[in-house]
Amino acid sequence: MSTTVISAELIIATMLNVPGVVDLVGSRRALAQLPPNTAMPALVYTVIDSRPTPNVAYQSGEQRALARVQINPLATTIAGVKTIHDAVRGVLDFQHQTIVVGQKVISCRLDLMGPVDKDNDAGVWTQPYDYLLHFVESSTD
Repeated sequence: MSTTVISAELIIATMLNVPGVVDLVGSRRALAQLPPNTAMPALVYTVIDSRPTPNVAYQSGEQRALARVQINPLATTIAGVKTIHDAVRGVLDFQHQTIVVGQKVISCRLDLMGPVDKDNDAGVWTQPYDYLLHFVESSTD
């Protein structure tokens, strides 16, 4: 019996690698931080926290986790930020009982929309949106 563990970072990276998002930001998607001098628009995602929600029958059942994932689009206009959010929300929000990288995503829902922010020196806008990702962290094969 072996155990496969899947991370929230891998699930989100895979879910964001779809035409609707890629058409807007290309390969300019990064976990936590973009490389210096990245062209805009771009997207940064961060797993704020992730914790197990154990199954009492752990010997024979799936082990679940709940993660808070923050999505931060970056663009030269707030309209550009909103366009990226619309594409991301179309991919992440209301996902239920889907399979991503071979593991079950139980649900993914938009939970919080943060404040709009602008870096005047860089001329870049952003606004964080947080999603709650409930997923199967590991299963017994």
